[in-house]
Amino acid sequence: MLRLMIVDDEEMAVRRLKRLLSEIDGIESIETFLDPQEGYDYAQAHNIDVAFLDISMPDINGMRLSELLAGMGRGMDIVFVTGSDDYAVRAYAMNALDYIVKPVTSERLAATMEKIRRVRRQDEPVPNLEVQLFDGLKIMRRTSEGKQEAIRLRSPKTEELFAFLACKRTVSREEVADTLWQDLAPDNALKNLNSTLYFIRKAVEFDRFGGGITTTGSEIRLESDGLRCDLYEFQRLIKEIRRAPGRNASMLEQAEALYTGPLLKGRAYDWVIELSRSLERQYLDLLDLTAQHHLSHDRLLQALHCYGEMLKTDAMREDIHYKMMGLYAALGRKNEAVRQYRELEQLLQRELGTLPERRLEDVMV
Repeated sequence: MLRLMIVDDEEMAVRRLKRLLSEIDGIESIETFLDPQEGYDYAQAHNIDVAFLDISMPDINGMRLSELLAGMGRGMDIVFVTGSDDYAVRAYAMNALDYIVKPVTSERLAATMEKIRRVRRQDEPVPNLEVQLFDGLKIMRRTSEGKQEAIRLRSPKTEELFAFLACKRTVSREEVADTLWQDLAPDNALKNLNSTLYFIRKAVEFDRFGGGITTTGSEIRLESDGLRCDLYEFQRLIKEIRRAPGRNASMLEQAEALYTGPLLKGRAYDWVIELSRSLERQYLDLLDLTAQHHLSHDRLLQALHCYGEMLKTDAMREDIHYKMMGLYAALGRKNEAVRQYRELEQLLQRELGTLPERRLEDVMV
């Protein structure tokens, strides 16, 4: 999520630019300042990713302000927004990311934001280790040639311990021993824990590839440096989406793409059941939210896709069946609406011995 700052002594220009930026996904906050000094003071005390600066301002012009901001060493990107292209050459010489001539249009601003995202993606370090927890367990590392190779762990118990640490991230030794070696005496359980940790370190080669497992007398922590995990990214996106659900269409799609199947699918771990169900509920809520977003923009086919994905996860959602019927009817696909109703009818009869609450005629209205 990007944190932006606009500095321009023209209030109408500030309002217009903020409104256009507010319509773009992936932005966490937009701070505005009519006084360059106030903008500089704010940037000193807060993290700003991109500053949109007017050039012709009293006291401190945009060029000087960009020098001051660059001198802070925060890696802030600068975009100049001005009424004239006379300063373009000088602006790029100062390593400005972009230069926009007023009046700003949504199309021109969208191109700037895409450039910002592209540059920032290139600056992100490539993770040495990648852990996939959705739809199974997969651990990949990057070789010196830049290729990915799978890491094989020694035994099922070694895999379970790694999965447990990946899900918990920080956990007490006692909890690990009680969960994974509950049938052993405490001393034997801790011995098994220590030896299994050794085999994980040896297989993953944390010292070479970054990250690592930090242990103390009472605690074990899986470090996330140099590690990318689909679960962590999914949880981060869900958190951001909840903070501003109406402005994060791209994040909705990213989170949906990350959930490729139930957490640790195919692994019969009792300890993962509750977390897996919680994530499944979050995924279903996400799909429902995405469908609502598409419906608000009259994208019926995309909403239909979301509801179809929901039923793949929870086929007993009668309300979602009805929503799909309504969308099929709105799209003029009456036969498919009828087929959806018959599928629901058969499902309820087979699983519950009941019939749908609503009649087909009522659904098709």
